[in-house]
Amino acid sequence: MEIVSGMLEVGEAEERMEKWLSDEGFNLWKFPDKDSNFSYKIRRDSCDPLVVLQPQKKTDSVQVACDIRLKEEERKKLRGISEAEKRFMFFDFRMLLLSTGCRWQFTPSSESWNTLRIWKSVFYDGLSKDKFFETIEMVTRAVSSITLTLEWKFNIKPYVS
Repeated sequence: MEIVSGMLEVGEAEERMEKWLSDEGFNLWKFPDKDSNFSYKIRRDSCDPLVVLQPQKKTDSVQVACDIRLKEEERKKLRGISEAEKRFMFFDFRMLLLSTGCRWQFTPSSESWNTLRIWKSVFYDGLSKDKFFETIEMVTRAVSSITLTLEWKFNIKPYVS
């Protein structure tokens, strides 16, 4: 098992992860992000796109992230559900996300959101190819669970970017 040490330079970590992703059949698109040392949009087969990035302030880790977005008509549907239904929806979200170990943030807020960002970090001192792809799988599962919950319970079809 190839372990990335805590002393690994940003460029070395980026090259290693880029190779791993390429070897496993992911398409990669590097994009500029002023808050990151590097950032890639990745996608494989019919899976939702994810982002792999290293925040500038976190030089000891990388994040795998995904944004679930709602169009205006979908946000209107959510505004129309009862407060009790909203509480149950957020409870479902928390339970799903806690079971994956992912973190989440609503933008602009949980009361009026158009984006739900889901992410999980991998620290370089424990980074192996296996751990990296396990993190990708956990974020993918979390995103899938949230989108299915919205579709099944509220007939809301979010999109992922």
